[in-house]
Amino acid sequence: MKDGRIKALLWTIYLILLAVLLPHTAWAAGRFEPDGWTWLGWAFAFAFELAIAALTWRLKQVIETTRKVKGWRRWVCKYLNWYSVGLLASVAISAAANWAHAVEFGTPFKVFSTYGIPPLLYSVAFGAILPLCSFLFAHILADTDEAEPEQDAALVEARGEITRLKHALRETEQRAIQAEQRFQAVGDLAVRLFSAQKSDRILAAHQLWPELPQRSIALIADTSPGHVSDTLSKNGAEH
Repeated sequence: MKDGRIKALLWTIYLILLAVLLPHTAWAAGRFEPDGWTWLGWAFAFAFELAIAALTWRLKQVIETTRKVKGWRRWVCKYLNWYSVGLLASVAISAAANWAHAVEFGTPFKVFSTYGIPPLLYSVAFGAILPLCSFLFAHILADTDEAEPEQDAALVEARGEITRLKHALRETEQRAIQAEQRFQAVGDLAVRLFSAQKSDRILAAHQLWPELPQRSIALIADTSPGHVSDTLSKNGAEH
């Protein structure tokens, strides 16, 4: 399943959870209204649950912006902000409404008497605890995105490797070009060794083998040592 589908599934679960809590919040809010004003309790519940959803979304975004923050400062940036405070306040009210509904309409379970479990535990588990999932979902939804920095780090490393490979390739190309230029220069000199002009043969031999004495160059160029000396002197290439 792709990440996008997982995120959509998580948001669907979260919104269904808010929808389940909605009637309980509406019931609790309607208890403070006179008869015939039940709609006001529902309006309050809709506004309240939508506020919880919006605050959860904003807290999720805040959590995602703390990826590069290290240590305890990351925790502070995540949770010590107005979105976190607003969500906690909203969750507290919703938790109270749902707990009251669970206590009001909850019926005893056989497990209470069989194992001596206090009914308060079930009232909290099935009432007050459910709205706290809003706060947890803010972190869960952000965690889904927090896997991306590792991908980003891997992508950055891959890009760095590509850059290094490109640099090495450019160096290899430059060395190849230089080698080709040197080979071409040597080839040109080799051609000049067989030139009809003795002066060209003398200069080519001197460039190829600058350590050779003039008499050796004279033998290669098929001329006299004096001609070699004069040619090198005229071209500023004397030993």
